[in-house]
Amino acid sequence: MARLLFFMFCLMVAKVAAAAGIVACGGDNGWPPSSYFGPPQHNNARPVLGYSPDVLHAVLSASAFRPEFVLLPFRRCLSLAEQGRQVQVVMGATFSAERARQFLFSRHYLHLRPALFLWPGAAPGLPLCGLVGFNYAPFGVKPDEVDEGSSSYLLVMKKMQAGRCRGFAEYVEVGRSLQLLGLLGEDGGRLQARLLPGLVPVPLHFMVSRAYPDAGLLLRQIDRQLEQMDRNGQLDALLARHQAVAQ
Repeated sequence: MARLLFFMFCLMVAKVAAAAGIVACGGDNGWPPSSYFGPPQHNNARPVLGYSPDVLHAVLSASAFRPEFVLLPFRRCLSLAEQGRQVQVVMGATFSAERARQFLFSRHYLHLRPALFLWPGAAPGLPLCGLVGFNYAPFGVKPDEVDEGSSSYLLVMKKMQAGRCRGFAEYVEVGRSLQLLGLLGEDGGRLQARLLPGLVPVPLHFMVSRAYPDAGLLLRQIDRQLEQMDRNGQLDALLARHQAVAQ
């Protein structure tokens, strides 16, 4: 009996020792539904919430990897993840050949679909409102069709309410999450989403640092579970929690 207890104790110690803490980062400007700051807690800390943390928690729940989440200026997020010491994973990343030299890409776990969010009754000839520095190329929108003078979506909403523009271009998954979180103000729910036909949805991936010693093992765990969750509908169910209206 004593030997059995000792053996069980050794297994527990080995399991704890094998647990690997990893850190996943996203941009600190917040990008729902992927990742964003939640309300301040009693210690003024703001938890990291979103679809990407939910998915990564789920795919690693039965593994030895234990994820933590931080939101940083995105360039710093990428820089730290390239080194693979303080940060090992980047959430909600788009693929590029340049990034693939530094990172391993998981299979996609979210597609972002380009759309217009339109103000009811607005004149069709009005321009779209937009954010300073936003890349509207994936939406097929010409620069002269967008008033890009706003620094936030609340200012965009004020322009629409004043009759200065008819709506804005955004990925439908992002816009619906902005509605759900109340980041478009009280009238945000009045906006009508219209998918832009003929445009290719943008896939998002987890990027794992090639400099992380267990990168291959971590990626295999992520991909294996992502495939299973996609097949049984769990990814759709998780995403629905972060959307204002049904898909």
